[in-house]
Amino acid sequence: MSGTSEHQPQSGHTGSPHIDTQSLSDQGTHLYEAIATLEYSGQRPTLAAIALAAGRSEDELGPLLDSLAADGLLIRSDAADGPLYEPARRDWSARPDQAAGHSLP
Repeated sequence: MSGTSEHQPQSGHTGSPHIDTQSLSDQGTHLYEAIATLEYSGQRPTLAAIALAAGRSEDELGPLLDSLAADGLLIRSDAADGPLYEPARRDWSARPDQAAGHSLP
């Protein structure tokens, strides 16, 4: 067994440094999970969609999501229908190269 912690990025990995999602607050975890679920189900993770999924107002979530982006957990990008937020890393996923999961019938 190597001396590398299981929580360290694998060698050769490019992108954001590893951030322990267990260090998130309950609210941060809820938002991160909402975004990952929206992506997995094929929905665009816009501020409006995240607010609906999380049961919070857009005004309340904007600063929280921007804080998660500033901490390196999310990537924020602008689109015609508002800001998009996506996980900065997908190495936790069984298919990190594929954000969307299976289509529902």
